[in-house]
Amino acid sequence: MKLSRIILASTLVISLVVIAGCGATKTGQTTSQDTSKQGISTQTPSAIKTGVTKMLSITADLKTAIDAGDEAKVKVTGPQLEDAWKPFEDDAKQKYPDLYKKIEESLDPTIAGSKVSPLDKQTLGKLNGDLTQELNELAAKEK
Repeated sequence: MKLSRIILASTLVISLVVIAGCGATKTGQTTSQDTSKQGISTQTPSAIKTGVTKMLSITADLKTAIDAGDEAKVKVTGPQLEDAWKPFEDDAKQKYPDLYKKIEESLDPTIAGSKVSPLDKQTLGKLNGDLTQELNELAAKEK
């Protein structure tokens, strides 16, 4: 009789712990449906916004390398622009055709200029500046 009470009590305690544990996990989770009901925005940044941010970071690094006359760093950094542009290029072309054209007109010469030896700091600096300006325009439109 005593053994059956111990088993029953243990089972009851274990059941309560399991139920409490499941309840804690359930209440700790928030689904996108729950947050939309609460009026909280769960929107992630668009591919364009994310890509532009990455490209602006690269153009800033490129400007630093150009200003320093670090030809080796320029040769590494310049081609990274193309890799950053590819993932959202089609979206930008479809959504902002005029800006897409301007970016392409600045991007290709900037990448090509980053590969030239000896480094033409003045020309490449202007190209990179133009590209940065166009990317900032795109970032402003994609808010």
